Amino acid sequence: MKSTPLFLALVLSLTLAACGQDKPAETAAVAPADTATTAGPPMPMDPSQGVAGHVEAVADAGAGESGHDLYAAKCISCHGGSGEGLAGNPKLAGLTRAVIQSRLADYRDGKKLGPKTPIMAAMAKPLTDAQIAALASYLGE
Repeated sequence: MKSTPLFLALVLSLTLAACGQDKPAETAAVAPADTATTAGPPMPMDPSQGVAGHVEAVADAGAGESGHDLYAAKCISCHGGSGEGLAGNPKLAGLTRAVIQSRLADYRDGKKLGPKTPIMAAMAKPLTDAQIAALASYLGE
């Protein structure tokens, strides 16, 4: 009988430890844009190709950031190197430029689009129109 409480304590400890590992990723996704870019190195991505296989990486004339740079800094950790969507996050590959641009602008402007709105609104809020256009050109088909 003594082994049952010990076994339950072990199971509870492992469960709590496993649950605690998800918290840093959630915190990083909701962090302000300036801290989210320093959370860790982005996954490698070929800068000559966009998510949809486009060769163009449209530069943002205002900030000097390309769609690739913005994607690597702000999007890749949740949406993946090929826009495949990681850990239950939406797939971006296959979306049109117009859809991406419209959704990012809506998130930035505070419109509720679904269950991921709080995270996406925080990520999109600091984006300029030019940065949104650069991301849409880089990602969209």
